[in-house]
Amino acid sequence: MKILHVISDSNIGGAGVLLCNLLRHMDPERIESVVAIPRGSALGERIRALQIPVKELKHPCQRLSISSVLEIERLLRQGDFQGVHANAAISARVAGRRCGVPVVHTRHCCFPLEGIWKSFAIRRMGGMLNERLSDRVIATADAAVEDLVRLGVPRDRIEVILNGSDAVREVSGEELSAFRNRFAIPRDAFTVGICARLEPCKGHEVFLRAARILCDRMPQIPFLFLIAGDGSRKAALQRKSEEEGIADRVRFLGFLEDTAPFYRVLRVNVNCSCGTETSCLAISEGMSAALPTVVSDYGGNAAMVDHGRAGLLFCVGEADALADCIARIAEDRALEERMRGLALARYLERYTAERMGNDVMRLYESLGKQAAEE
Repeated sequence: MKILHVISDSNIGGAGVLLCNLLRHMDPERIESVVAIPRGSALGERIRALQIPVKELKHPCQRLSISSVLEIERLLRQGDFQGVHANAAISARVAGRRCGVPVVHTRHCCFPLEGIWKSFAIRRMGGMLNERLSDRVIATADAAVEDLVRLGVPRDRIEVILNGSDAVREVSGEELSAFRNRFAIPRDAFTVGICARLEPCKGHEVFLRAARILCDRMPQIPFLFLIAGDGSRKAALQRKSEEEGIADRVRFLGFLEDTAPFYRVLRVNVNCSCGTETSCLAISEGMSAALPTVVSDYGGNAAMVDHGRAGLLFCVGEADALADCIARIAEDRALEERMRGLALARYLERYTAERMGNDVMRLYESLGKQAAEE
């Protein structure tokens, strides 16, 4: 079965990493994959490295436009595809419908209903549109299912397939030392990290407020707070660390092409999101490195860590509660070690990229068989 994956990302975000994870675990004997991306997208290099053909799109596909629909429709017809999988690319869904091939799209995010989406009429219209344009909608967490149903998507069109990540690779002592030296990370530091785009929905301000609380409350522990990622809030967050008086305890690492040394140097992995999260790759990657994880109770986060086992949960936006959770782990080495083992076990059970790939291939094949019978 030949599938055209269409993604609207021009940079390398969570959806792009997820797509690469998926492609890496597609059995080419079962599924032949081709990826369409915006011209010049940073994803191109990563996808080509997987030996997957790439088609660069001339027209933006995230919003509906005639030119984009026709461009993708030509790709589908010329390439004799049997299905299209859209990631935030509505034009691809319309093109798939026009070509008469099964259409799948993935709901990567979880947002509360706001603005016009609170209107029943708008939700109903959105549901009818989704029903017409997709044979299946992949929800990457149960929390995303709730969102989709509220938006009017029929429950029987929704498939829950949790995001999967590849296990964080082992890092040699020499490489780890080089990483520590690069970012001035002392060997005795109790390292607490967050890996996320530096955008408002990721809650970095809460992370920094909790950092100050911990430094004040527990001066005997050499906390060091590592922030991996880049984005529009970088300068503001750097100022925030200075205002909190903890600039010497915070390291801004920037975008890391390879995050393995970051995870391997951590003692606690943190997610402070106040928006978007379903089954967050930064959480599953941390669990694959056997890291205790402290997460906000937004979206799918709670289901990932199983509070008290693989990690701890705090209420969105509550820096004191976040600090309490980190302190609990920092003060109890036995708890930390127990959570390490449970985090790795939970990753292996639920969040591997191999499991995700198998689930998605079965979905494609089911739709292909259904289409052939009709």
